[in-house]
Amino acid sequence: MQSWEYKITWIDIHMSPVLTMARWGVAVPGEKKKRDGHASVEEYVSHLGADGWELVSVVNGSDAAGIITRAVLFFKRPRNAG
Repeated sequence: MQSWEYKITWIDIHMSPVLTMARWGVAVPGEKKKRDGHASVEEYVSHLGADGWELVSVVNGSDAAGIITRAVLFFKRPRNAG
């Protein structure tokens, strides 16, 4: 029977209503410094994929105004991978 290991991480999205732009940052559990910028977030997620992690779910959180401020990403991979 296949067993799985799981990884959970989150992306913080800071919107600027004046500039209509988002500043992205990914908080990686166990890392002291946040990774900033869309390219850095994309690089991190691509690295997880290369290590055998599959994105299986995303849950969004929003502030009182309904603006999405955080996305929690759930990954899984076979226990014997990586």
